[in-house]
Amino acid sequence: MHIVVVTVTNSQIPQPIHGKNLARLARECFANQQTLTIDFKDVKSITLGFFQELILPLVAEFGSDFLKSKLKIVNMAGHIDNMMQSAFKNLEVYFDKLTAIDQLGCDEEIYAMNQAWLIKAREIARENPALTELVLGITDETMRLAVVRLTLEDIDFIARSNWLCFTPRFSSQFIQNINRKSSPMVEAMLGLSGTID
Repeated sequence: MHIVVVTVTNSQIPQPIHGKNLARLARECFANQQTLTIDFKDVKSITLGFFQELILPLVAEFGSDFLKSKLKIVNMAGHIDNMMQSAFKNLEVYFDKLTAIDQLGCDEEIYAMNQAWLIKAREIARENPALTELVLGITDETMRLAVVRLTLEDIDFIARSNWLCFTPRFSSQFIQNINRKSSPMVEAMLGLSGTID
């Protein structure tokens, strides 16, 4: 699929809401196993929030490896590329909004479902690599080993995120690095595709 930003947004200066809408279109595209090209032809300027709302939720949901193979960005002028880099260096406000989600508390049904799934996934991954692929859809050996190494504390922490914890949201790198990040940052990463009122 090929999306021209100016055509889809009807704006030469796309705003955060446009980024959110493009992220939704990208999800639909990826769900249909299509690659996506986002074309910045004729875009005059861009807001920092546009890139944050477009790219960060997709990275959290699909992982950077998936996006490298399925997402292409073309015709981006140098000044817009600089603005994109700036957007990714100034994430404090964005992550502050996302960590506000944690103030809502943990939904016990989602927690129970996540915990049961993660414990079962770890058990299957430990006992039978073939079933890991058939039942869980985990085809990557690195991902399988990362699931095997999850501790009960890791599982509990992830389960309390208030977000359904199924692939492709997780990557092996995310699981391996979970204990290296501060709790609010991990919670924000898990909730990147959420909405803030």
